[in-house]
Amino acid sequence: MSSEHISTLGDICTPSTLVRENPELLTSNQMIWLLKTRDKNGLSESGAILKVSRKIYLIRGKFLDWFMDQKAK
Repeated sequence: MSSEHISTLGDICTPSTLVRENPELLTSNQMIWLLKTRDKNGLSESGAILKVSRKIYLIRGKFLDWFMDQKAK
């Protein structure tokens, strides 16, 4: 796994932390849906998700890259 977007543990967060820090962009229900459909929406292959044991974490920089690529078609 490439660590190009990870320089400190602060670059990794839980989905709920990302929602709490960015309420103007994401709701809890939106995040649940994004994670539930991650194989279809490209989030899995973006490298933004870390799964440790049964817990999901997000790599902030990679999530931002993926998020910015989600343009309306």
